[in-house]
Amino acid sequence: MSFLYPSFLLALAAIAIPVILHLIQLRRAKRVEFSNVQFIQVSKDLTASQRNLKEVLILISRIFFIIFLVLAFAQPFLPASEAGAPTDTSQVTIAVDNSLSMQNLHEEEDLSLLTVAVDQAKQILNLFPSTAAISINSNVNSSRAATVSATEAVTALDVLDYSARPVIPPLVTLYPAAPSSEHVFVLSDFQRSSFQPAMLDHLDSTKQYHLVPLRAESTSNVFVDSVYLEDEFIRSNGENVLHVRLYNAGDNAIEDCPVKLVINEEQIAALSIDLPPNQATDAMIGFSSRGGGVKEAYILVEDYPVEFDNAYYFVLAPSGNIKITEVTNSVSSPLQRLYSNEPLFQTTRFTTGNIDYSRLGTSDLIVLQGLEEIPSTLVSTIADFVKGGGSVVVIPGTSSQSSSYTALMQALAIPASYTATAPNAPRTALLAPDQSNPFFRSIFSDYDTKMQMPAAVRSLVWSRSSSDILKYRGGAPFLSRFDRGQGQVYLMAAPLQEAQNELISHALFVPVMYRLAISSYRQEQQIAYRLSGGTISVPVVEKGGREGIYKLVRDSAEFIPEQQVRGGRLIFTTPADMAEAGFYTLRLNEIDVTSFAFNYDKSESFLEQYSPSELKHFAGADQENVHVYAYGDTFSVKGEFEKRFFGVKLWKYCLILCLIFLMAEIALIRFL
Repeated sequence: MSFLYPSFLLALAAIAIPVILHLIQLRRAKRVEFSNVQFIQVSKDLTASQRNLKEVLILISRIFFIIFLVLAFAQPFLPASEAGAPTDTSQVTIAVDNSLSMQNLHEEEDLSLLTVAVDQAKQILNLFPSTAAISINSNVNSSRAATVSATEAVTALDVLDYSARPVIPPLVTLYPAAPSSEHVFVLSDFQRSSFQPAMLDHLDSTKQYHLVPLRAESTSNVFVDSVYLEDEFIRSNGENVLHVRLYNAGDNAIEDCPVKLVINEEQIAALSIDLPPNQATDAMIGFSSRGGGVKEAYILVEDYPVEFDNAYYFVLAPSGNIKITEVTNSVSSPLQRLYSNEPLFQTTRFTTGNIDYSRLGTSDLIVLQGLEEIPSTLVSTIADFVKGGGSVVVIPGTSSQSSSYTALMQALAIPASYTATAPNAPRTALLAPDQSNPFFRSIFSDYDTKMQMPAAVRSLVWSRSSSDILKYRGGAPFLSRFDRGQGQVYLMAAPLQEAQNELISHALFVPVMYRLAISSYRQEQQIAYRLSGGTISVPVVEKGGREGIYKLVRDSAEFIPEQQVRGGRLIFTTPADMAEAGFYTLRLNEIDVTSFAFNYDKSESFLEQYSPSELKHFAGADQENVHVYAYGDTFSVKGEFEKRFFGVKLWKYCLILCLIFLMAEIALIRFL
């Protein structure tokens, strides 16, 4: 034990004062004569014994009163356990994790983790002198927090709100606003999904880092992982199926979790789902897209207390026309008549001698129909088109050159070969389509396994593919899909000549060719995006005259993203300041262009935390400037910090003991 002002110990000589007073009061008692001496003597002995004990206790109380009063002025303390730690407290940084996961409840208090973190931060402020420069940092302002006074720091803590940014920025850069901070406090739940333990390996050795973990009552959470449409092609007043993936991030199963589908603020469907622990569960919701225009929709689940991820937002935008380009030298192609009957399809026809290659790249589907020879330029263009995400249908001719098809198949990396067949070559009947194949979903109203199937020759031959749509009897493929990069290639084994392919006059021909066209449609924009950033590309109509700036608007808030327009498409980056999930309108010169749905990053929904022991292990024994505090309330953190860096101040306890002995003296005089 040491003393801050040891010179005050000289005042302990004042102990002699009560001792002298006690000795002076020791005088002989007066003799009193009384008739019954025997009883008086007994009474006299008993009173003297009590008086002597009382005076000794009073003397002891006075002595200890003086001793502890002197010690209070001398201010004794136990030295700090961190002897080598800096004690400069002129700069202090307090970083409070205000990510959305801090909505969770604290283990010991019926308060959110953010509320408890703010309360602890205020208690930490009391550890430092009022002249200290305080920097309050959060997930939002970590790169621009300024030093303020203690009063201003309390105000900054009171207005702290949740942020969509998932975690406090790397501790390596904590914090450029206060480069000379001696003490840096980090109050967080230290999520496993977002906190990077490797940050602790590169900390500034001149600073003292204090990691204060907050323990949540539970890490259970239910959230919508993702949604997608069974049919990407959205038709007005058409039927569709929404696939919803729900995730139960808790250790306990949840029964009858309510799930709702809302479109344009109208509840369309509701169901209850049982969710096994720590895994995803898929559900399907059928709905009808009524009317035209862009529709704002969301999936809603009920879960408490973490509610930021209870809703998953998405938009349903009617699909545009499907652009089909047919390359054929046939004067009367059956595909032209087929697709021109449906206003949904926008068809273009080229012969091999007058191909507009610039328009090929804007197509959704390219059909090579009955070509005898495929130009080398067209081969390379088709390969690039498929690599970029396009779809191609290859239908051979009756007397095509095998070398042309060999070059095309090599460019597309498809193991197929062409063999010319005579007009009167024997035909093989096809098998009935597999009803479970997704390609034929919703095509048959009444499926008959004994339906009469067409027959066809086999000019294009291949053995394996990504998916076989139709087959010959015997198992050989007739119509197959090959996935190549982001695009798809469909091969048909026989030419579109009735003498060699009866499919052209069969009832299956129209739905099969329509489904090929519809499945090639590329949605212009995703139904939902993440707030965590990324580049978004959407088509826009370029108009002459003065250029405008595209904005993302939600209610009264406007955000201007980094943007550029290239080739009729707007390419922009999600603004970092967009912090709230929901619907945003893309606007140009006060004119609405389209709508987007943004959702929170799903990693924030996994609430599992690193424990103090794990954080200590990550820091390692050699990092003496990193201090990890155990779970506890504000006072335990405050007391442990004082013990480490300021030592244990005992003058308060001396003052309390001084008052106790003073009250003891008063009680002895009054009641004994």
